[in-house]
Amino acid sequence: MKKLSKIFNNPLSLLVVLASVWYLTGDFIYFTIAIFVFITIQVILEKITLGKVSKVLFFSWCVLIPFALMTLILRDPIFLQWKFSIVHWLMGLILIISHVFKGPVLLKSLFSLVGPQLDTVPKNAWSNVTFFIGFFLIIVGLINLYFIYYSDLDTWVNFKIYGVTLLNLIMTSASIFYLLKKAEIEPA
Repeated sequence: MKKLSKIFNNPLSLLVVLASVWYLTGDFIYFTIAIFVFITIQVILEKITLGKVSKVLFFSWCVLIPFALMTLILRDPIFLQWKFSIVHWLMGLILIISHVFKGPVLLKSLFSLVGPQLDTVPKNAWSNVTFFIGFFLIIVGLINLYFIYYSDLDTWVNFKIYGVTLLNLIMTSASIFYLLKKAEIEPA
């Protein structure tokens, strides 16, 4: 069961499933069902194998449910498309607001898997990365609106599957590189 959970928690698995469903069917209803089923399986497997579900996954799933249902019932992809922006905006705002009240604790816990070298990163570097990622997520949500209203559904799906993946990879790599650089130069 843990192996299955690891497979479903691998972001590439979701990309392969979504890309396959979209290119085989070209139908946003099947695409919506695939997203909903995949994320639901992730939630169930995490609960079974770990005894709990990560907050980010659970939050995304809770926002997905009403938007996926509206997409399926009304047969309009706009709800699923907007869900993507809303989740990004909320995650960005949660990071920024959490930082204002508690400091960069939330981001530190998310990046704790990178390694112990991040323990020596000064607080101001964590603050910089927290704001960078928070505003990045908000901007990606805004870019999504552009693709919703100024492109066709095929282009939006390609943006969601490939464009956002590439943007997230660049953002995460830049953040980790910056933090590791600060850890080497300014040990605390």
